[in-house]
Amino acid sequence: MTALVAAGVTLGILQLQSRTNTQQVNLRSGVTISEESAVIQVAARAKPAVVSVVTQSQPRLGRGSGYLVTTDGYIVTSVNVIAGAGSMTVLLTGDATLHEARLVDYDCQTGVAVLKIDQVSGLPTLASADPNALVAGQVVVAVGGPLDGGPVSPGYVSALHRPMTVLDPGGVRSIEISDTIQTSAVFAAGIAGGPLLNVGGQVVGVAMPSQGTGGYALSIADIQDDLQQILSTGQVVVSSIGVTSNDLSQQAAALAGLPEGSQLVTVDKAGPAAAAGLQPGDVITQVDDVKLDASHPLRLLLRSRFRPNQRVAVTFSRAGASTQVQLTLAGQHPVCA
Repeated sequence: MTALVAAGVTLGILQLQSRTNTQQVNLRSGVTISEESAVIQVAARAKPAVVSVVTQSQPRLGRGSGYLVTTDGYIVTSVNVIAGAGSMTVLLTGDATLHEARLVDYDCQTGVAVLKIDQVSGLPTLASADPNALVAGQVVVAVGGPLDGGPVSPGYVSALHRPMTVLDPGGVRSIEISDTIQTSAVFAAGIAGGPLLNVGGQVVGVAMPSQGTGGYALSIADIQDDLQQILSTGQVVVSSIGVTSNDLSQQAAALAGLPEGSQLVTVDKAGPAAAAGLQPGDVITQVDDVKLDASHPLRLLLRSRFRPNQRVAVTFSRAGASTQVQLTLAGQHPVCA
């Protein structure tokens, strides 16, 4: 693990620099440049660290993008880029060599995947932005890999915490990602999996295929812990209470006459929730002192605030009555559900 960190992990959180007005962007004290110039500069700085990912699943070829997070060849992309892939090849900017890639691990619940190419060193990397600083209206820039000419798609953050549906890595089932960034930018197929950047050149998200008139991106706030785990241990392990559930927004809950939270669909008979007496149809509204809402859906809350074997208090609603139980969280690889 120490060697891996020394190899160039650049996932440190950097301060996000925000947009100052509709005409100009203040990048640092005493320096202001036009928004157009900012987009050009961000794209130029990012392109050396953005790669193209070519997948083969008989009888077709697929392509997308990714970006380097370590100097020795760890690459972040999205699960939709690798869905159904039998083999993967990576093309680096300015390098005619085709690099065979392997899947290190992925997380269906957040939509992130990490690949590795071997026998490389000294590669350029991109760093993550402050995951809590992203706001609606902010300027963002998506950059694609060299295979498609390094396409650039600028836009604005339209909304946060938006749900979207993609294929799982096996290319078989549809999975819902509950917390994505919606932008005004349209992402071509080659941009999917590439970085979504702020005007400071830090990664705020990972581009997904455009749906309708706008593009969606995985949020760095949701995938940060996954990346750290994969780079450190080679796999993702998250906290679980042994259920599948549907998140209820405030509006959807009101229409159904239920509280906002996460409604249980199935309960694993051998899991912590079953042992504590929870049943399908129950709506979990709070874990310890954190209330479930659009910013804190159950699965993401469990992974971001809690750890396996931790004892927590779970508040849930059944037939209009609120009850609290104690349970011990289990640890598991995220499942595609």
